[in-house]
Amino acid sequence: MTTPFSGAEAIVSALRPNDPILLLRADEARAAARACVDAFPGTVAYAVKVCDRPDVLKALADGGIRHWDVASLHEVRAVLSVAPDAVLHYMNPIKALAHIAAAHDLGVRTFAFDCERELHKIAQATAGDREVIPVVRLRVPNDKARFPLDGKFGCSEAEATALLRLAVEMGYRPGITFHVGSQCESPDAYRVATEIACRVAVEAGIEPSILDIGGGFPAAYRGDEPSFGSCAAAAKAGLDAFFPAFGGVFQCEPGRLLAAPAASVLVRVELRKGNNLFLNDGYYGLLSELKWMTGLHPVRLVRPGRASQAPLQPFAFFGPTCDSIDAMEGPYHLPGDIDEGDWIEISLLGAYSTVLATRFNGFPEARVIEVRETKELREAA
Repeated sequence: MTTPFSGAEAIVSALRPNDPILLLRADEARAAARACVDAFPGTVAYAVKVCDRPDVLKALADGGIRHWDVASLHEVRAVLSVAPDAVLHYMNPIKALAHIAAAHDLGVRTFAFDCERELHKIAQATAGDREVIPVVRLRVPNDKARFPLDGKFGCSEAEATALLRLAVEMGYRPGITFHVGSQCESPDAYRVATEIACRVAVEAGIEPSILDIGGGFPAAYRGDEPSFGSCAAAAKAGLDAFFPAFGGVFQCEPGRLLAAPAASVLVRVELRKGNNLFLNDGYYGLLSELKWMTGLHPVRLVRPGRASQAPLQPFAFFGPTCDSIDAMEGPYHLPGDIDEGDWIEISLLGAYSTVLATRFNGFPEARVIEVRETKELREAA
C-alpha cells in the first residue's frame, strides 16, 4: 500500500490511473465500530464474510470489536492473525466435521446449527466439550430486507424448539440466532424476529445462553435509512417483553454497516454511448454490489481542476468484461458532460466488494490506496 492520499482528486492528479483503485478508509471502519459498540446493549460481533482484508479487521479491532462472526476455517485464521485474543463464533450452520474440530482446537466455542445431524457433528468434532455453545439458527421473516436470507438456512419454530430440548438433553446450554436479511430497513423486523426467538425459548423451557439477532443492519447509502440504534432498541424491546432480566449474552453481527464506509472505488470512463458509461471495473471486479443494490451507492465525478457545471443526468454502468451480465442499470446521476477519460468515485463499497472480486477475463486485482482526509494531507495534495 502506498503513502496515504487525501482523497480521489489527489490520486487522479498525482497518478492518472489506468486501472480501478480501491480507496481504503480504515479510520471510517474504526469509527463505525466504536459507534456500534457504544450503541448496542450487548455484544457486537463483526461478520467477517463482508470484508476480510487484514487492514479492515485491524481497524475494527482498534475500534472495539472483540467478537467475530466467522463462516469458515479461513476466516477463523484471518481474524486470529490480527486479533489473537478474539472471541470467535462459527455461525455457518453447515460445516465440515474436520473444520469444526480445527476451529475448536483454535479456541472457538460457539457453533451454529439448524438440524439434528449438525448438532451431533458439533458434539462429535468437539469430543463432547460442554463449554461448547450450540446455537440453533431460526428462520424468521425476511420481507423487509433488500437481500432475503431465509431460503438456505434456518429451521421452523417447532423444529427449533425440539432442537433446543435435544441440546439440553445432551448437556449443553444452547443459544438461538436468526437473520432478518441483508440491508433490512425496518427496525420493527428486529423486534418481531426477537419475539419469535424468545417465544421458541419459552416453549423449549430454557433461557438461551446466547440470543444472537444476526446482522442485516442497513448502511446509509441514501442517508434516510433507519439508524443502527433504532434497530438495536427494537430488538431489545422484543427481548425485554419475554426476558426482562435476561442473564445470557445478547449479541448482534453487523457486517455491511461496519464495512461499507471502509472503502470507495475509483473508476475511469472508457467510453460513453448515450447515457451508458463503460467503466474499467464492473460486476466481476469490485462493483458486484451495484448489480443488486441498484442505484443506491453515492457516485460523483472526479475531474481535478475542471469542475462540471452541467446538470445531472441518469446513467447506466457497464464493466470492462466481454460478458453482458457485466451491467449495472442504476440509475446513477452524474453531470451530463461526463465523457471518456473522466473518473468516478463510487462510495460505501467496503462491503462485499473485495471478497467477491474475480479475475474474470484476466483483469487483475485493483490497487489499494489508503485515504486519510486530514487537513495536512489535503494541503499536501
